[in-house]
Amino acid sequence: MIIFFYLLVLAVLGVYSYSQIDLNLTLLQTPWFLSFQHLMIQLGYFNRLLSTAIFAGLLLLLFLFYLLLLRQKPNLFILVAGVVVLTLFAYPAFSHDFFNYLFDARIVTHYGQNPYFFKALDFPTDTWTRFMQWTHRTYPYGPIWLALTVPLSYLGFGKFILTVFNFKIMFAAAYVGSVVLIKKLSGVKNALFFAANPLVIIEGLVSPHLDAVMAFFFLFALYLLPRQRLLAMISVLLSGGVKFLTFVTLPFFFWPKKIVERSLVMLLLVLIPVIILREAYSWYFLPPLAVVALINNRTLWILAVATTFGLLLRYLPFLYLGQESLAPENLLTIVPVVLCGLGLTFYRRR
Repeated sequence: MIIFFYLLVLAVLGVYSYSQIDLNLTLLQTPWFLSFQHLMIQLGYFNRLLSTAIFAGLLLLLFLFYLLLLRQKPNLFILVAGVVVLTLFAYPAFSHDFFNYLFDARIVTHYGQNPYFFKALDFPTDTWTRFMQWTHRTYPYGPIWLALTVPLSYLGFGKFILTVFNFKIMFAAAYVGSVVLIKKLSGVKNALFFAANPLVIIEGLVSPHLDAVMAFFFLFALYLLPRQRLLAMISVLLSGGVKFLTFVTLPFFFWPKKIVERSLVMLLLVLIPVIILREAYSWYFLPPLAVVALINNRTLWILAVATTFGLLLRYLPFLYLGQESLAPENLLTIVPVVLCGLGLTFYRRR
């Protein structure tokens, strides 16, 4: 029953995701979908208070059922299968980067150019640029990500919807692979901790970011390490070749004592300057969260849940105001973590 209600809330979130569809994008021309899209746009863009309240309620319910799932022993296969199916059809509501992933690969497959030297603005007549946000930048990621996405773009045959599904399927595969690896490395409950976490669902599947794929390759490296160190190092290089972050853990593979704990510390440390220069984007924490799932430490898990909740609350000011506002976003992120820390301190003293 808990799985059912969790997936039910996730299904509602999938419907809600279409409230954030770009005003310049029409996914389908069929009359029923046009009516649905119009209704959702009215909610997301012209009734922001209600939209924000709905998202806040969905977040609370997701975390409530997530905590209940962790207290039970649900069927992991049913949960993961339900999550994948439901999120596959969700609109990438909070990921402007997702559309850049598509267009970066399109520069190669459709225009035969190098995205490291060409940007979306160099192709102003392309209709895909109408619903993109970061058209002014060249390709900022590693070559492995390009190698992964170019075939998906080819298999999209220039069709936007088909290309979107290809990319979503790849993210679903990374999610399933990560869950399987965590289960093999640490157990079923650890896999559940990662698989049902709302931040993983939203930032890895609903509005997917490439950090989820980076996390998968890093988990695969940890799995390979006791079996074949060379292959493990290659997997770390693949992970870093997606978005560079996990390169910092490579030295630990030469001396793997307490490699999981040391990797977690290093991944969090290198995020500090990134967050200072930019902001605490929630998807940055997908790789550290995957590592946290491997560590059987109740206090660490509680802090991680509070942190992921605070990170997802950052969307509330954006949904209400229609633009980013760092002060309330940072406050909403920090408050759950501080309250959790105070609660843990009080509990220990008692």
